[in-house]
Amino acid sequence: MFTYPTWVGFDLDGTLVSTAEDIAYALNTTLNHYYLPDIELALVKTWIGNGTTKLTERALDFHNNTNIDRAEATRLLETIYDDCVTRSSSLFSNAKTTLQSLHQQRIKLALVTNKNTSHTHKLLEHLEIKTMFDTIVCADTLKKKKPDPLPLYTSVNNMNCEVQDGFYVGDSINDVATARNAGCKVVTVDYGYNHGNPISQSEPDAIISDLSEVLALFN
Repeated sequence: MFTYPTWVGFDLDGTLVSTAEDIAYALNTTLNHYYLPDIELALVKTWIGNGTTKLTERALDFHNNTNIDRAEATRLLETIYDDCVTRSSSLFSNAKTTLQSLHQQRIKLALVTNKNTSHTHKLLEHLEIKTMFDTIVCADTLKKKKPDPLPLYTSVNNMNCEVQDGFYVGDSINDVATARNAGCKVVTVDYGYNHGNPISQSEPDAIISDLSEVLALFN
């Protein structure tokens, strides 16, 4: 059982929102622009969580391509994704009701993601959950991103809370490392995009199968 938190932080992709199909669409559209073949969704899922630059690099490495300008390809992917970010992405089960319940209990909510600001805000507005967060920190908000603790530290400071008085909810080893580096507990879902590996290997403080289980951790 966790102590009653003053704040709870959330990852976005693979934790609150199922985004893999739209990310794969943008990635494959980018690859097709360079006359490279599609990559299967199952493999793309294992590449999600470290930002668009890393995603592009992994795709080009998969195709053993060293000729394409990677910065240019990343910009193209981001432009394409900006147009399709809400194409099919949807909230995972009980995501919205869990956020609402936490908000009603006067627990402050943070979103800390390695997704770019433009993509994040478009998605949150489309899914009607943007106003539930007291602070939102994205990949391009600061000079560093997860698993560096700076984004989580910044979000907690923005809410005038202490990092040890809350916990972070994510889906990957990257999220576990972020929380460990920041000095707070971490909860992971078992349905996310953890690079194809069982999340239990990352040894979070708790593993849940549905976001509603977050409430049972301290109530």
